[in-house]
Amino acid sequence: MAAQINIELDSFSSSFHLKIGSIFITILFIFYFLFNSVKPQKNHFEANFNYVEGLHIGSDVKIAGISIGKVTHLQIHDDLVNVIGFVDNKIAIPKDSIASIRSDGLFGKKSLLIDVGFDIPFDSSNKNITFIETTDSYSIDMFLRYLKNINE
Repeated sequence: MAAQINIELDSFSSSFHLKIGSIFITILFIFYFLFNSVKPQKNHFEANFNYVEGLHIGSDVKIAGISIGKVTHLQIHDDLVNVIGFVDNKIAIPKDSIASIRSDGLFGKKSLLIDVGFDIPFDSSNKNITFIETTDSYSIDMFLRYLKNINE
């Protein structure tokens, strides 16, 4: 059986094999570029916080519990923590929205939650969103330290 397949393959000329191979590679390139060009468009955001314990690079950005983006950078800038990331540009985020850091449950992982406001949305063509109003993260450790200081 293998010998018969080998004989059939040898019956075609090498130029035929070259044509079939080049057609196959061309089709692969077309599929690659088609599927890579369909990526969702993203708007970058920036928010400043005093305290971001538990938030890390790769944390989700959520609206109403639905993930719409990711945190990509955490930087210290002017005694504040600058949180930078991206959100899907199909989501209209009003300009008076509040960015806050919340956890999933009592000890769950932290995520950036956007509490939407009622103002006009950010311009989606601008590609940059800056949250003016933010709410810091609070943790059980911070609460216990606070209670310890009251007790002393």
